Amino acid sequence: MLPNRRLSEYLPVRFANGDQVRQFSKPCVHCGQMLNAQHMVGVARLVKGMIAIAAKANCPACGKQFSVTCLIDEDKRVQRVVVPYWLFNPYLRAIQLQDDEQFASSSAAVSDMLPEPEAASEIPPSQLERAEDAVGRYQGKPIPAWVRVNGRLFTFDRVAQNAQAGQGELLLDGCLVYRPGADN
Repeated sequence: MLPNRRLSEYLPVRFANGDQVRQFSKPCVHCGQMLNAQHMVGVARLVKGMIAIAAKANCPACGKQFSVTCLIDEDKRVQRVVVPYWLFNPYLRAIQLQDDEQFASSSAAVSDMLPEPEAASEIPPSQLERAEDAVGRYQGKPIPAWVRVNGRLFTFDRVAQNAQAGQGELLLDGCLVYRPGADN
C-alpha cells in the first residue's frame, strides 16, 4: 500500500501523450487562500490515463483542514470525485496498477464475458439486486457498493456523467459504472 505523502512528492506526473502535471493548487474552502501541493498530504497516481488525487489540505492562513478528491484528465481538466476522501484515499493507496499489456488482456477477458456494455435500466428489476451498503452519494442518491445481475456480481467503479460504460461494464441509473466482480 502506498503511503500518504505530500502531493509535491508525487509530482510531476506524465500522461501517455507526453504532457505532464508539475504542480497542483486549490483554494482553501474556508478562507480562499491558494494552497499548493506542499500543503496537501495524501496520494496522487495515474489510473486509466487520469491522475487521481485524494488528499487532506492544511491551510497555513486559517489553520483549517479539508479534503481534496479529484481527477485530472490529459487535457488538464480537473473533475471533482463524488466518492468521499475516507473511501477514495485508501482505494488509491491499495490498488495494484497493472502494466498496459496485462490490462489489455484482462479487459479482453471481461469483453468475452459481456460482448456489449449493459445498461441496468434495460435489465428487468427481477434480475437486478442492489447492495444495501453504499460507497457514497451522487445527486442525492446512494451509490450501491455492488449490484448482481442474473447472479453475476459487479462492483462500483466510477461515476460517468456522459452516461457511457466501456466494454464489459455495467451502467446503472444512467451514470454509475460497475465492473465485473471477482466471482465472474
